[in-house]
Amino acid sequence: MFGKNLEITPMEALFLMVLNRGESISGSEIVQKINEDLGTDWSPTPGATYKIVQSLEKKEFIKETTDSEHRKDQRIRTYTLTKKGQGMIPTIAFRIRKIVAFTEDCCPGEGMKLVLTDDEC
Repeated sequence: MFGKNLEITPMEALFLMVLNRGESISGSEIVQKINEDLGTDWSPTPGATYKIVQSLEKKEFIKETTDSEHRKDQRIRTYTLTKKGQGMIPTIAFRIRKIVAFTEDCCPGEGMKLVLTDDEC
């Protein structure tokens, strides 16, 4: 869990943050964006990606979109945040700020200067 009262895993939180960019994208595109921004160490496998997407749908944080006419392969499922998912973004950002502050406190001078604002999330 990403905190006691937040029933979401860190990887699910990353998926929601990628989807918060407002695009309707597929699970593999979410993973691609995570790879680009965080590196391959953070990438879930295709099987894990499917489970993460299923979990987020079950929790009603994301929904499958029907805007596939712009895609070459219309069998590819794309997703977007629901209002409930959008409501999780400030909580996720707050939790990340706490983790960064903890890291700064424990490891001063390690170059962990990261400040997230609500505008960046």
